[in-house]
Amino acid sequence: MADTGRFWNRVQEECRTVAARTSVRAKRAVRQGVLQVDLVSLRRDRGRALADLGERLLRLWTEGRVAAVEQDQEALRLKGVVESIEKDITAKEAEAAELHRPPEGSAPGATAEVVDPK
Repeated sequence: MADTGRFWNRVQEECRTVAARTSVRAKRAVRQGVLQVDLVSLRRDRGRALADLGERLLRLWTEGRVAAVEQDQEALRLKGVVESIEKDITAKEAEAAELHRPPEGSAPGATAEVVDPK
């Protein structure tokens, strides 16, 4: 009878362990997904800001005011927006790379799940 009790205790402990691992992996996968969506959104915003900046520079070029680019408030604002978005992208990419690493304390030789970042 004692052997049966130990067996069921081991089964219960294994179930708890599996449930905990699954929960951690699910949270990690959700975070990776959120980061990927954020990156897509940031890249789209950067593309729009670059297009707006290019449009502004073309307008200045056609008006013959190329030298006024460094004093043009709208061009400077758009440049700041692009730089800010690029910093955000860099931070999100670093966080995504960190999530792709295997968690500390995992079994030797374990690898993180590979998710295509694009």
